[in-house]
Amino acid sequence: MNGVVGFGGRGVQVDQSFSDIFHNLKFGVMGLSEVRRNRTGIITDLIYIRLGDETATPIEGLQNTIDVKTSLNTFTLTPYLSYRIVGGDRGSIDMLSGARYYHIGASISGEEGSGRVSFSTTDNWADFVEGGRFKLNLTPSIGAFFLGDVGGGGSALTWQVVGGIGYKWSKRWSTELGYRRLYFDRRGDHGLHIEQTQQGLIVGATVRLR
Repeated sequence: MNGVVGFGGRGVQVDQSFSDIFHNLKFGVMGLSEVRRNRTGIITDLIYIRLGDETATPIEGLQNTIDVKTSLNTFTLTPYLSYRIVGGDRGSIDMLSGARYYHIGASISGEEGSGRVSFSTTDNWADFVEGGRFKLNLTPSIGAFFLGDVGGGGSALTWQVVGGIGYKWSKRWSTELGYRRLYFDRRGDHGLHIEQTQQGLIVGATVRLR
């Protein structure tokens, strides 16, 4: 996770590696569901991450350290309407049209002795996105996939790419290995500016109900 967080004309560079995020991870979930009938379908993509950290910070002039607690919640929900323009034994191509909703909440609190101070803020917005999804069946059991979209609205610009390869163990079960990169540039009210890229490895499993 990297980018810029700014408020009131001042910005701070954020650069968190996978190990940094994993160390501070409190809870996280990523899921994708699809309901399809003939050529049309609904795809829902969801990401939720809760990060938290607690440190003891020494301050010059104070006898004791200050206990500082921070937390960051990010929730992203992208429902798509899909239409299959090509479909067959070798793979498929779907057109996607939808919206991406974001929620970001952050808080920081400090405590020294009996004194305590805390700050928190939240931001919510939505972007309209257009894109496509491509699937290629390399063998009866192995397939490659790619999904991409781009758009804007509450963000000046947002886009994401998801790609990888999957193995079908049975008619109902398969596993996937891939990569996701999601970018947004949010310029909100009161001078708020959040420009962020979330990227990383995807390891997942899929179950088909029918």
